[in-house]
Amino acid sequence: MASACAPASPPPSSGDLTLTIGVAEGAASSDEQGAQQIVNAFVREGLTQLSADGRVQPRVAASWRWEDNGTTLRVVLRPDVKFHDNIQVTAAAVADLLRPLVTDIARQSLYPSFEDITSIESDGDLDLLIHVSRFSALLPEDLSLPLVRPEGIGTGPYRVVPATGDDFALRRFDDYYMGRPAIGRVILRPFETLRTTWSSLLRGDVDMATEVPPTSVDFVRNDDVQVVDFKRWYQYLLAFNSATGPLRHPQVRLALNLAVDRERLIARVMQGKGTTAYGPIWPGFWAYDATVAPYAFDPDMAARLLDEAGFPLPAVSDRADAPPARFRFVCLVPENLSTWERIALEVQRSLFMVGVDVQFKTVSLTEFGQSIGAGRFDAALIDLISGPTVARGYLRLRSAATFKGTANTLGYENAEAEELFNVLRRSSNEAAIRTATGRLQRVLLDDPPALFLAWNERSRAIRREFRVVQEGERDPLSSLWRWTAADTTQIAAAQ
Repeated sequence: MASACAPASPPPSSGDLTLTIGVAEGAASSDEQGAQQIVNAFVREGLTQLSADGRVQPRVAASWRWEDNGTTLRVVLRPDVKFHDNIQVTAAAVADLLRPLVTDIARQSLYPSFEDITSIESDGDLDLLIHVSRFSALLPEDLSLPLVRPEGIGTGPYRVVPATGDDFALRRFDDYYMGRPAIGRVILRPFETLRTTWSSLLRGDVDMATEVPPTSVDFVRNDDVQVVDFKRWYQYLLAFNSATGPLRHPQVRLALNLAVDRERLIARVMQGKGTTAYGPIWPGFWAYDATVAPYAFDPDMAARLLDEAGFPLPAVSDRADAPPARFRFVCLVPENLSTWERIALEVQRSLFMVGVDVQFKTVSLTEFGQSIGAGRFDAALIDLISGPTVARGYLRLRSAATFKGTANTLGYENAEAEELFNVLRRSSNEAAIRTATGRLQRVLLDDPPALFLAWNERSRAIRREFRVVQEGERDPLSSLWRWTAADTTQIAAAQ
């Protein structure tokens, strides 16, 4: 606390500005989470990228257009992009990188338009021709797949350099096509817990904490530390294994969604840092239908639905060590994630009030992923990326009978949802996409594949010696290459 009240240190020199980032709960790091995920975002880029409303925007590609009646996508590359070894990015080089990716079965399950690709060729230095067997509306979005050479060489604003201990180290790429980053070095330092991360920030051991718990934001924010909030495309949910047990009944899954007071959960657990979630489609998606009415918190209706589904509350328990319950199930939770554990307790309380006994089992991140991938679970509490387009839902909620993916392990089967997902994949008409999206929202409300809880927000805490550039409500890390050293007058004004 004393260090938090100390006078601000002089601003870093802009000659070789270094930013040390404390990554909360680094023990959960993987390619999709933690420090490695941040490293990849700084180093790797795709041909395209997604805006906050799910529109596809240029990145390494400058433009694209469909030709040959929708069977060829011509992608025009920017002329000024280089790999980190200063070799120019050409259409031939990109074609060589894409060919093995699009033929990889595992990649096809995550980027479904790749299975439609028949060939890829270059047409001059900057024009890439992607030939498909049939039109796929998902292809421009799937080209956001990060491109990286086998040696780990990318095109992003930073490149990986050797580091000490558990740290990750990055050095700016001086020839970055969008401009030379002002911050010369970025160090990512994993921490086991949220508390040790932000306490290290207050001591001055790191310059930034990637996450500050909602309960600690007011304590962390002071004359030396600024807190930047942003909305994420992630939501907390209990994913159901719809192929087995009581959770295979749509009426049961609907009842559980009615049993949880999302407003209470957001207020009590997330300290207001979230938005109620009622389905897998991001509310900011350009085709989202805001007129589709969400769930109401109605535990009485939930109890009636469970009765009608054949799960009455018994007068006597079937177990000596547990109260009577309509049914019981186990929900997996990754270990060492404190916010998730608090959400689990709130959900457990809500479901107990309607006579459903859910027991949470804490497992390692590795076991968590393996169990879900193999379908060995009743339910799992997940902080799941679900936006900004319908593509994430497309991957996870397709019928396993017709879509052989690796992400659709929830056992969800709904013929109407399957039809609508196919419409969204093949349609180029915006009106048709809006109509299909609205219909899909209603189907997934009536037959929910999960207990949807809350779209979450995150707070980044950064020392005021850095001038943070934020683009709208997006994660400030996405524009870190534009950050600079704050001058002394800015710091004094903050104090």
